[in-house]
Amino acid sequence: MTNVSKNKLPDQELAKLFTQFEKVIANLENKTASPFLTELLGSEEKIMLAKRLCAVVMYIEGNSSYQVWQLLHISPSTANKIRLGYELGNYQRIENILKANKTNYLELWVTLETILQAGLPPRGKGRWKSVLKRL
Repeated sequence: MTNVSKNKLPDQELAKLFTQFEKVIANLENKTASPFLTELLGSEEKIMLAKRLCAVVMYIEGNSSYQVWQLLHISPSTANKIRLGYELGNYQRIENILKANKTNYLELWVTLETILQAGLPPRGKGRWKSVLKRL
């Protein structure tokens, strides 16, 4: 879990910092985003953000809180907090951005689906086709 300093900035100063941070993030290009985030974030922060994004995607796809916290190894309270936020529409912009880039959204969902199925291919007719192609 990430630690936040007990020495808090005044709200007005914090708002200015967030504004500047958002501008920097908004100006990142695909090839610079990964090194930027690698240099800026620690491993715990990257894990936290990735799990939070995946939880939102899982709720978009209709998964339960139980499935979210079991798969992502987050606490039930965190899963429920994200679910409540999703139900209240707090992640609508994230959902719109994800769905606007269908290729990336599909790749993310396929990755999550593979994890959900413990690495097994999809169920149903032709489920081993992709495995057989790799052999």
